[in-house]
Amino acid sequence: MLVAQGVTKKFFRKGREEAQWFDAVSGADVSLAPGEFVVLMGRSGGGKSTLLNMLAGLLAPNEGCVQLNGQDLYALSDDELSWLRNEHIGVVPQGQTPLHSLTVVQNVTLPYLMYRADDGVEARALELLESLGIRHLADSYPSELSGGEMRRMAIARALVCNPAVVLADEPTSDLDDENTQIVLQKLRDVADAGAAVLVATHDQAAIPFADRTLRIDGGKMVG
Repeated sequence: MLVAQGVTKKFFRKGREEAQWFDAVSGADVSLAPGEFVVLMGRSGGGKSTLLNMLAGLLAPNEGCVQLNGQDLYALSDDELSWLRNEHIGVVPQGQTPLHSLTVVQNVTLPYLMYRADDGVEARALELLESLGIRHLADSYPSELSGGEMRRMAIARALVCNPAVVLADEPTSDLDDENTQIVLQKLRDVADAGAAVLVATHDQAAIPFADRTLRIDGGKMVG
C-alpha cells in the first residue's frame, strides 16, 4: 500500500569551520501493507521523524520516491497531495499541534470537516475519545489538558477520517504505563481493521504489539 524506495533527505547546515550537507535519511526502503503494525525504532536524531514525514507526504525527499497504491506522492500538486493526505493518511506528529481556540472534540473533527460535510462526525470523534479514555474532556480546551491528554487527542484526530495509513511519531510520549497500553492497543485494533500502521518510537512497550520491527541509525535502515 505504502512504499518508499531509496528515499534520502539532505539538510544544509553551517558549521564553525565550514558549511556542509548531511543526510538525515539515506537510501531508505520501507513498505507498509494493509493490516500491518510496524514499529520503527532508533535513537534520537537517527532519522525516525524525518523518514515518517517523508512517508506522510509532508517532507519531499531529495532522492527516491514514496508511493501510495502506485501513486507517487511527490508528483502531485500541493492541492492534490493535501487531499490525498486527508483522505488516506492519518498522522500523529511528535509535537503538540492543537488549535487552542477549539475544544477537544472540535480539534478532532476538524480534519474531517475540511473536505467533507458534517454527517455526524462528532459521534465518531466522541467514540474515539472514549476509546482513548478522554471523552470526559470533549468540551475542554487544549490549555486545560495535560501533555498525555493532548497526545491522545492528537491520536483521535489522526483516526477520525478512517485513514488507510496511520503514521504515529512517538504516540506514547507523555503517557503513563496504563495509557501507553491503551494507545498501543488502539493502534493494534486499527491495524487489525485493515489499516497500515507505522509507529516511530523509543518505547520498547510497542514491540509486543508489532508484526515487524524496523530500525534506523544514523539515517540508514539497519538489520
